[in-house]
Amino acid sequence: MKLQTTLGGSLQVEGVALHCGERTRVTLLPAPPNSGLVFVSSGVEIPALLAHVVDTQLATTLGREGAKVRTVEHLLATLHGLGVDNVRVEVEGAEVPVLDGCGADWAAQIQSVGIEDQPPPQAVFEVCSPVEVRHGERFARLEPAAGCQLDLTIDFDHPAVGRQHLAMDMNPTRFCEEIAWARTFGFERDVPAMERMGLVQGGSLDNALVFGDQGPLNPGGLRSPDEPVRHKLLDALGDLALLGHPIEGRLVAELPGHGLIVSLLKAVMDRPECWQIRSITT
Repeated sequence: MKLQTTLGGSLQVEGVALHCGERTRVTLLPAPPNSGLVFVSSGVEIPALLAHVVDTQLATTLGREGAKVRTVEHLLATLHGLGVDNVRVEVEGAEVPVLDGCGADWAAQIQSVGIEDQPPPQAVFEVCSPVEVRHGERFARLEPAAGCQLDLTIDFDHPAVGRQHLAMDMNPTRFCEEIAWARTFGFERDVPAMERMGLVQGGSLDNALVFGDQGPLNPGGLRSPDEPVRHKLLDALGDLALLGHPIEGRLVAELPGHGLIVSLLKAVMDRPECWQIRSITT
């Protein structure tokens, strides 16, 4: 039997927010069995569920009763990747801190307090039949598979990125070793336009991988040649957490983004015959 899990203790993390540029703080607390992942902003509880997604422009934003929390995907990816089921996330500010622009700092913080089992068996979101959405040349599909599997392809018109593909069976060890350290990325040419839109106000080479015309501007360059597609796996894992349970199925996507993945999840939820919630009792 695989049991539910929560944190072994509380932890507090503070840092700059990627888009609003302000310093924000989050406190992660152990939570009771069957409570799931819940953000709290201005006293309002916002479960990390698909129904509470209010925006997907360059980040995933959750909202409820007028309260919003932006850029939740890296923290959700880390909790999902490490197999943590029940956590209360109290947020001071409009956005989750970006930290190092990936999941490595989050993973280190969570591992510092440990992960504890809870009595009830863990439940998984099991994909029973394929569901696919298409946006032009882009598509995303969830299909039956053993465990959590991700198969993503990206294609950017830049010599240091280009077309990249990565397929991986996900587990906590693999998440930490192969995905958690892959940074959010962007292109220097796009920064002025994003700044005019009020985005990336807190972005820097300390928390993002930025490509100039000739390659990465960051000291040390890429952490691996395919770091961009690895970060897309991180983002996708965070958005999959919005199903409310660890997923048992394969995500296949061409040119994924938060909007595409969320559209797929909505299509899946609209077809209850294609999925089930199953307790892991053996």
